[in-house]
Amino acid sequence: MNVLIATHPNASNVNIFVRVYELNATPIPCIFRTRMQEQLPLRPAEFVKMRDGFIAFLKQPAGTPFELIIPQTVLDVMASAARRGRARQRALDALRVVSLLTAMVGAVLAVFMHPGIIGTGILLAGGGAFIWAHNRSKVRREPENDELVTEPNSALERNLRALDDLKHLIASGDVICEERLPDGTLKPLSPRARAAFLADHGSLLVVSRDQSLWQCIPHRPIPMSALWIRLGGRVAPAFFTSRTLLDEKDDKLFDKRVAWLLSQADKAGVKAKSFREAMQIVIALKRPEFENITFEEKKERLRAEGLADSRMEKINAGIYPPFNNFLRTLPMHELP
Repeated sequence: MNVLIATHPNASNVNIFVRVYELNATPIPCIFRTRMQEQLPLRPAEFVKMRDGFIAFLKQPAGTPFELIIPQTVLDVMASAARRGRARQRALDALRVVSLLTAMVGAVLAVFMHPGIIGTGILLAGGGAFIWAHNRSKVRREPENDELVTEPNSALERNLRALDDLKHLIASGDVICEERLPDGTLKPLSPRARAAFLADHGSLLVVSRDQSLWQCIPHRPIPMSALWIRLGGRVAPAFFTSRTLLDEKDDKLFDKRVAWLLSQADKAGVKAKSFREAMQIVIALKRPEFENITFEEKKERLRAEGLADSRMEKINAGIYPPFNNFLRTLPMHELP
């Protein structure tokens, strides 16, 4: 009997994962050992590179090619939009400077030149151009998820939603993010630097290693060195919805999850009112007497109890916003 000790590639010790196999002294194939290593979870206190952390956030094996998470064509669209946005921002900045100078000249002419209407007209034109350029600079140009998914692709849609979730967790400080400086030391991001993840084109901080693209983000300060994150066991909320809960076949696990979710709702108080109501619908849809009937039949019976059709349909499909939004605030790595 041989003992196989498999370690995560980033682990610092070997007592992470031990399994004993009856191998009759047969050597363990290298490909098997590699596959075992890739499946091992990250340790909660472990810092990893940003893209590796995003892969772990999606519950994918370590070493998964990033193009399987977000296709290169989508990454190219995001990069092109950022470059165009940077050129546009520079043009707007130049227009603001020129229009400000024009307004100042108009103000001087309005005071010292007669008739003053000429200077006033120049002042108004310059001021109007400045305000227009300033307002246009506030318009976001980062492609929305529905613009990036040009054909039905539920996995890509889920991964892009998870990308948004990870950005919000980093910006809020719930997921620790640090810069690895050239000398190897780690520097925690300041709250202002973390806000760059929510700025226009902030997704590039997660999906791109090209730091020249980071310069396209119209927010300062931005990180200047490689980014590492510590997930602390967190996973993407997109992997758990009301549909996931309804599909759970283990009654004991279902009860544990319901109890945990309701306890979290109780801690949130009135903010979780809609979530608690949604949970009651989930519980109702899982009644034993509903086990072998269709959703339409369940809906008809629950309608008689005063439940709204639209809410039941969204919960059954896993797309009820109050439910999913509240999940994003929870430590989902603690879910039973």
